[in-house]
Amino acid sequence: MAAPDKSAALIALEQAFAAAYGGRVGYGFVSAPMAISALLDLLDGGSHLVLSEGAHPDTYRMIESVRRRSAGLRVSIADMADLDALERAVTADTRMLWLEAVAGPRLSRADIGRVAAFAKARDVLVLVDNSGLGHAVTKPLADGCDAVFISAPPGVSRGGLVTFSGSAGFVEDRFAYLQNAYDAMPSPDQAAALLLALQAAPEVMAARASAAAALASFLKDWGIVAELFHPGEDCPDLSVIIDGRADEISAALGRLSRFRPGTAPGQPGSYWHYACRNYEAVPQDIRLALGIPDGLVRFGIPAEDPEILVRDFQTAFAETAG
Repeated sequence: MAAPDKSAALIALEQAFAAAYGGRVGYGFVSAPMAISALLDLLDGGSHLVLSEGAHPDTYRMIESVRRRSAGLRVSIADMADLDALERAVTADTRMLWLEAVAGPRLSRADIGRVAAFAKARDVLVLVDNSGLGHAVTKPLADGCDAVFISAPPGVSRGGLVTFSGSAGFVEDRFAYLQNAYDAMPSPDQAAALLLALQAAPEVMAARASAAAALASFLKDWGIVAELFHPGEDCPDLSVIIDGRADEISAALGRLSRFRPGTAPGQPGSYWHYACRNYEAVPQDIRLALGIPDGLVRFGIPAEDPEILVRDFQTAFAETAG
């Protein structure tokens, strides 16, 4: 297959992404689902993979709704911060661990180096979705992982980026072929926008993380918050369990002015109320069995003045707090 010519903007984007993570070559895609699909195509039909608990909806849907049927992929789900749970999930047929740097409703944060060592001892590939933290916070390839993927950085609505460690070998050769075969590379304008967002990401993520830490400091002592989940001051997301009925909490969330319902967890300035989704909704009995109560909400914190965010919460939840 003849390789399509890449624009200068795309070449610059891919080189910058690889450099940001210490990879050899970068690969750009027009959307995150296209990148995810190509990564799953590295696996032979019928392979088994282990996915982080509470994985990003795009990843989960691609595996469960498409590749389980079309390629016979088998998947187990585990909290990879718990190596015992990961050990139970891995089988003799496991070929990949798909780890999210910050995963699930409670923002589980695995020790990436320990997970990589665990996988290498079993000859299993490790891919890290680092969309939630960014390259200024963590470098999964330096920790021994095989590949890094991110969806579009803040400020760009679509795109997916991938890079591999220098030892990926034939896996990367296969992926380069897949990128060409998919013919789904960003246009020059999209590549240029992605590059600008990638370059700005460390500053944006740091501002978001700072706002998240300040907001977490307020929420942890707020009377209506039963439990707070915030896995470090470099994380731009937080989750809370709010006391009250699901409909009351949903109504209060709707009164927030600095947050909107998200199309995926962790988007800046968004919330993800697990009890009140539409087609992603999980029945209450199953949610409760999974330890997801009515009041569990994940917030993607925007890079804004924390005092404004605190007042927004106080105003929106005034009736509940009162």
